[in-house]
Amino acid sequence: MERSIDRKNNKLLYPLQSLMGLMVHIAIMIIKPIVPSKFRGKLNEIESNKTLNNILGLAFFNALGGLIMMLTNVKIANVLGATVFGVYSYYLAIGEVGSNFVRYGRNKSMTRDLIQRPDKFDSLVSNTLALGLFNFFIFAVVVLLFRKPLDVELSVTAFLLIMAPCICSLDFQSVYESLKEMSWHSIYNFLQRLFFLAGVWICVLMSGRLTLPFLGIVLFLSWVIVVAVQYWEVIIGFGVNLLREVSFRSIWSLYKENFIIALSCMTGVAFGPVIRMILNEFADSHVVGVYSAGMQIFLISQFLMHQVSRIGNPMMAEAGKDGVSIQQRKKLCNKYFAIMLCSVIPFVIPLVVCPQFITDLCFIDDYSELGKYLPIFAIYLLALSLGIVYTQFLISMRKDKVYFAIYIGSAVATILSSLVLIPRFSLLGAILSLCIPHSIGCLFYYLCSIKYLKV
Repeated sequence: MERSIDRKNNKLLYPLQSLMGLMVHIAIMIIKPIVPSKFRGKLNEIESNKTLNNILGLAFFNALGGLIMMLTNVKIANVLGATVFGVYSYYLAIGEVGSNFVRYGRNKSMTRDLIQRPDKFDSLVSNTLALGLFNFFIFAVVVLLFRKPLDVELSVTAFLLIMAPCICSLDFQSVYESLKEMSWHSIYNFLQRLFFLAGVWICVLMSGRLTLPFLGIVLFLSWVIVVAVQYWEVIIGFGVNLLREVSFRSIWSLYKENFIIALSCMTGVAFGPVIRMILNEFADSHVVGVYSAGMQIFLISQFLMHQVSRIGNPMMAEAGKDGVSIQQRKKLCNKYFAIMLCSVIPFVIPLVVCPQFITDLCFIDDYSELGKYLPIFAIYLLALSLGIVYTQFLISMRKDKVYFAIYIGSAVATILSSLVLIPRFSLLGAILSLCIPHSIGCLFYYLCSIKYLKV
């Protein structure tokens, strides 16, 4: 049975989606009279093509959402100052570790499973949700038990900031990707950002200041609202009977089937959160704040690449099916990589050419030393564009062990590099520990994929 989202039934998102369609229509109507007649048919095709509408929807909502988050995170960093922003970032780093544990690698494999085993839709959705909720509870207990070694205060503020990223991991992104509704899901991400933005900027404009308790409440609630609406749309909309579908045997089967990918994803927290935690141990909150500000610039730079990867992920999953020729797979990988490069080049160039200008434009003097390190992030972006394409290829071909070996190797190298470089070079050591091992890992994803693409 082919499933589809009943968009009109969603009174929260449908008006925004209609606005998106209206804006695309208006843009095409404006462009039509000024382009040669031979291109007008192409414009009509764009307007009616669902895949292209997905791309336009993702581009619009995530470009707008990315801009909003850029301004908001920069404002948070500047209002809090580097030291308090370091504490804020440290709590979120712990939450990101938990986020990977809660997802248990399902963001990597669930899209594939839903596309390749559509008859198991209800079971996969129900048991993946149950697995995530169970992991959420386990992680919350672990944080409470080990709060002193983790340097975490016993407070509602710390709990909300740490657990908010874990709520994010309970969403149904993979379900929407399997239904080719990426643009629809992008509106959810946009709404979460909008809720967070509204709370932060209203507070800033009214009082001129921000506090960690306030940020924790707004961030946590924004994710709870958005995830709850997704549950209503998928579980209620498709009539998924959770009580009937959930079983201990199915959950245990998911634990076993996804162990390799999950372990690689959880080990992969070395590519960010763990570095911040090590940096907090060997340096101080000020340095953590500067590093986290740099990561904001990096995340903004890769947001378009991330959206392209979401569109490409279900296509790559289709390419992994039996009956697809090597030539078709090779052609898809080449085109995919070319598009990924196009998505990062506009960010790579300014990061290399005018890094100090970008830093001074975005941040207060507390973060000025960041400028000399931004070109390193630019090189890392190029490597990441290669790695994402061939990571998805290996997973689509069910070469999970190959993927895991490279990922775990890169993650271990990152942690070891952090322990060696951070005590000696502080901020620079943290950036090098993030970028170099993972870039080498991205190259290995490509090299290991070549033999599966030979004719």
